[in-house]
Amino acid sequence: MPPWFTDVSSLQRKESKFYSSRWMQLATIGLDKSPRVRTVVFRGWTENFEMEIYTDNRSQKSHELYLNNNVEICWLFARSRCQFRFRGNANIEMNKEIQRHWEQLSEENKAMWSWPSPGENYSVKTTKDLKFTKNKEIPSNFSLIKIEITQVDHLLLHKPIHLRKRWILKNEWIMERINP
Repeated sequence: MPPWFTDVSSLQRKESKFYSSRWMQLATIGLDKSPRVRTVVFRGWTENFEMEIYTDNRSQKSHELYLNNNVEICWLFARSRCQFRFRGNANIEMNKEIQRHWEQLSEENKAMWSWPSPGENYSVKTTKDLKFTKNKEIPSNFSLIKIEITQVDHLLLHKPIHLRKRWILKNEWIMERINP
């Protein structure tokens, strides 16, 4: 288990009653080489401590990750006044493993995967025709992003002095205390 994992999982448990504790900001590199940041929902950890997020393969995010899989996640635990930044490499999975993830979704969440493609022009007609029907098969646009973490930055917003440390993976995890 990575040394930073205990800190993260402790905060997850502490703030689990707040849905917003699952929201994170994912930064990617756009097709035009400029930064892109969007809010995503944390879905879990793999047994190798990779972070899991769902995505729609039709989204711009997926295209960006195919060209450059370097990412950074900023995860703020607001009530605890604590921020984690995770750097790593994202890989999009569309294999049998996604079946388990699909089955964990509510019927309403499953229906969202049949919506029109993300980022396309809005159409009132298309929106009116949306129905929350039971979706038994996994749509081809449903996929899982696994982020292999290579660096973790932890900032604890204490008064009067903030505390900050960083772990970098170099064959093993190296921790250092750094200035906030």
